Amino acid sequence: MFGWFVGIVISAVVMSSGALSQQSFQQLESVSQFEQALAAVDAIKHRKHLQCVIAIANRALCRCLSRKLPVNIYFRSYASIANQEKDGLDYGQLSAADQKIVDQCVSDSR
Repeated sequence: MFGWFVGIVISAVVMSSGALSQQSFQQLESVSQFEQALAAVDAIKHRKHLQCVIAIANRALCRCLSRKLPVNIYFRSYASIANQEKDGLDYGQLSAADQKIVDQCVSDSR
């Protein structure tokens, strides 16, 4: 009777360790995907910074804009954004928070 009980306990431990291994693997895979996403965002920001410098030739302003503005803002918009053209389509479409970021970046780069 005792041997039978030990067999059941060992079977339960083996099955649960398999489930834990699967869960650990899934967590590791999730972390890896998150790290890949972060690396992709960093690469996009770096590329936008370089493209901005080429477009408006102001390294400090471009560094600030590429770091602080959302990734989804197209880099070609940086020129009109940087000029803070209040009537400009690109600057005008920014949220109030993003406009404040642009204003601060422009102010800091002068």
